[in-house]
Amino acid sequence: MNTDPDNSNESLADQAIDWLVLMRSGSVTDAARRQFQAWYRQDDANRQAYAEAEALWGSVAQAVKTAPPANSQPKQTHAVPRLPRRAGLAIAASLVLGLLLGRDRLHDWLLSDYATAVGEQKQIQLADGSSVLLNTDTALDIDWSAEKRRVVLLRGQAEFKVASNVNRPFEVEAGDAAVRALGTVFDVARPAADKVEVNVTEHAVAVRLTGQADVAPIRVEEGQQLTYSAGGGLDKPASANLNQLNAWKRGKLIFHDQALADVVAELNRYSKAKIILKGENVKQLRVSGVFPTDGLAMLDALQKSLALRQTALGPWLVILHS
Repeated sequence: MNTDPDNSNESLADQAIDWLVLMRSGSVTDAARRQFQAWYRQDDANRQAYAEAEALWGSVAQAVKTAPPANSQPKQTHAVPRLPRRAGLAIAASLVLGLLLGRDRLHDWLLSDYATAVGEQKQIQLADGSSVLLNTDTALDIDWSAEKRRVVLLRGQAEFKVASNVNRPFEVEAGDAAVRALGTVFDVARPAADKVEVNVTEHAVAVRLTGQADVAPIRVEEGQQLTYSAGGGLDKPASANLNQLNAWKRGKLIFHDQALADVVAELNRYSKAKIILKGENVKQLRVSGVFPTDGLAMLDALQKSLALRQTALGPWLVILHS
């Protein structure tokens, strides 16, 4: 928590959110409370930013001088006069819209034939006899023709068990990458909008970039993984730990000495509440273990094992901090 109200490296919205987290943490010192009061009283924009941060998360206004216990009724405060929108508040509003409205997710769902909600998995049977296991927050579009079987992974992750048909190739498109089945079982994931991962469990696949018809596809064998980031070429296939990569199909997530920041990035795919880490020291904590894909259960396990605290801002945001 940066307690300097004049820090120009933080947006006003970020400062307000930082103060909101601290004031609700249950461990506010007298010195920190005085700093908050000084920051709050310094400028109308500060007061507006703090009020906006509370309103955005569906919170009841807090008293400025004291932070009441979580189970008490908040004290009445004077209404903060509404000011023209400022850059910091615009950032906060954009953050909330991104978290709550999920514009990209809604767009993908509207284009999909099959989709799963956050935390849901679904098994589907395709008309050709192939089966697909959709992981959490996944959207899939089916484009069938007499010549080929084309599937578009709009978001998320899916395992494909492909029925053989030499006259109709089976191909999965994910971003700029196209994965053609040469065997039976493989999965394709989009952990981010600009990244694609391909893991092969049985036989092999051929991976190409859709905009490079003159470049030969890369063959990925059983037990290998290939990754691709937008703007670059296809990486060389590498040996993969299939037990770890396929754990999600068994309702588990496995981590081996990984940074908490990377673990939370994966957990956010399964959690309805957006999880944020506060502090570089927290982000770099190392995690090893087997966890359930249930977002709340995993969050609780991480919090206890790493002796962290969590602050919930409404039902959609959880902040882990020391």
